[in-house]
Amino acid sequence: MTRLFVLLLLLLPTAYALTLNEALTNVDNRTAVVNAEAELDNARVALARTEADPLALRNERVQARQRVELAEAELTKARYDATTEISRAYTRAFEAERQVALAAESVAVSEQALTIARIRFERGGATELDVRDAEQSLQDARSNAAAAREGLQLARNNLASLVTQDLGTLASVPLVTLPPVPPLDAVLETSDELPNLVQARQGRELARVGLELLDPSYAPQSQIDQAELQLERAEESFGEARRGISIQVRQLHNSALSAQNDLQVRRSALENAEQRLAIERQRLEGGLIAEISFLQTELSTLQARVATVQAGHSYLLALLELQAGSMYPLEVF
Repeated sequence: MTRLFVLLLLLLPTAYALTLNEALTNVDNRTAVVNAEAELDNARVALARTEADPLALRNERVQARQRVELAEAELTKARYDATTEISRAYTRAFEAERQVALAAESVAVSEQALTIARIRFERGGATELDVRDAEQSLQDARSNAAAAREGLQLARNNLASLVTQDLGTLASVPLVTLPPVPPLDAVLETSDELPNLVQARQGRELARVGLELLDPSYAPQSQIDQAELQLERAEESFGEARRGISIQVRQLHNSALSAQNDLQVRRSALENAEQRLAIERQRLEGGLIAEISFLQTELSTLQARVATVQAGHSYLLALLELQAGSMYPLEVF
């Protein structure tokens, strides 16, 4: 088995590996989600109590209903945020594992390249500068390997702080099942359910109710004028909030489209790299190239595979960020 084949096995799921779906079972354990669930339970109890009170006023009933509506939106948003957080930690740890393997292969190839440079120098086929360049490449490769190991430890520690399961080996994410980016109009429509917009809409509704509760027969005109002003300001606040959210959603949507396109480019590059590797293997077997040339092609292919995985993860996270930023439910997993 070649070193590349062994390393590529690391890119495949193992029988007893922690999956992303298993890691996501910890979403409801996140503090923000737990707090949001508690608030929703309390809001529902308060609403039931208010609705059962025959003396409850109209504005009290409206506020009790609004509290439930806002709590529901905040719980959904908290779950989306937690899903994104755990997915980001999981994919970063998975990528860090692959970076360690890639760095190890780079060290091995650099070591062999240095050995070849020294042999060529001894036989007069290379200069001392060629040897020094090979030594520097090996030093750089070893430094990168050390940094990759440190990065892996940090990434695993971060993931371990978010999940209760033993990490073990992480399974690859099934990137081929990722959905396309949803239409912009659809995500803009669901963004009205974001907690910030729900609050702004509720403020407008309360201001309208406050105005409707007033009548010149028992309220002075100054009080009515003030209520009208409050409604006008609430309308303006809602419009400003909606415009701000629209800008954010459009940015997230553009980022998702960009990530989707990048994944397609990386997949094409990987396909080309694998075809090139197959040709180089035939040439090696035919005695047309040296082993070091084939090993360098193997390394390039592994780099292309890792880059494709990273692009897939970036697209996944872009979709999840779009989901959390627009409240558009995506069938990602």
